[in-house]
Amino acid sequence: MSTYNRSQAAMGPMVLAMAIIVGILLLMALVVNWRTVEHIPSVDYAPHAQAMASEADFPVYAPEGLPEGWVPTSTNMSTDGGASWTVGFATPSDMHAEYLITGDAEAAASAAPGEAGGTVEAGGLEWRHHAADSEGDRALLHEGGDGEFLVVSGSAGEEELERLAGSLQER
Repeated sequence: MSTYNRSQAAMGPMVLAMAIIVGILLLMALVVNWRTVEHIPSVDYAPHAQAMASEADFPVYAPEGLPEGWVPTSTNMSTDGGASWTVGFATPSDMHAEYLITGDAEAAASAAPGEAGGTVEAGGLEWRHHAADSEGDRALLHEGGDGEFLVVSGSAGEEELERLAGSLQER
């Protein structure tokens, strides 16, 4: 017959086991919290701006002086069938805005979704406002006098799109 009695059991092993479990749970919570911090990768669009200025046969505009919170996330330049350059941004309100400069009227029209409406002035240029399309993207379109088309579009609000448009400076 066994002489073990549960009333004589010590609490020490149980407290140790609970401390280990709580420690593991705290470590898991820290890892999950650390991994949920958003990190938006940033790109440098200056090399494409310089290359575009040498390739295009029209004036090239590039964003300058955007306030904190604007993160350039992508840049893409193409010289097939005419020079075009696109720069994508994450905005301070965590939306998307994109800038396109091209000499191709069709490419500009397809980048400016929605119905054309009134005009707005930003950065000393007049922009034609395009209302939100079925996906919620809106756009501003400027037709330059030297064959260039500037399009600022995305899911960002009108105020942020106008801020991006206003930041465009001729190179």
